Amino acid sequence: MDAKLFAMAAREEKDAMLENYLGDSESGAGEQIAKLRAAGVSDEVLKEVFDSVLTDCFYGILLGIDGQTPIGSLGERSYRLLAPDSTVISNASGSLAEAAYEAFYGEG
Repeated sequence: MDAKLFAMAAREEKDAMLENYLGDSESGAGEQIAKLRAAGVSDEVLKEVFDSVLTDCFYGILLGIDGQTPIGSLGERSYRLLAPDSTVISNASGSLAEAAYEAFYGEG
């Protein structure tokens, strides 16, 4: 696993969460979404809002791991992230930030 695969896995998780939130009316989030739908908010608008929020969250955390932005009160610092086989996923080289940008905002 490398930075690109890790970022793509984060993107896949974000997409799965989005579909789960919008499709599950029995979870806490699902109940709130049902209230928004009852108030007249369209599924398209809900999907756009949740997609934007989840993208910002996942992308921001990946940038934080790579030392490009602070995570909470920790300040801006980089983390060394290794795959189970000891392959470096992140070590402040910018590779995770670059892979995250491509996974969340790239053309592919």
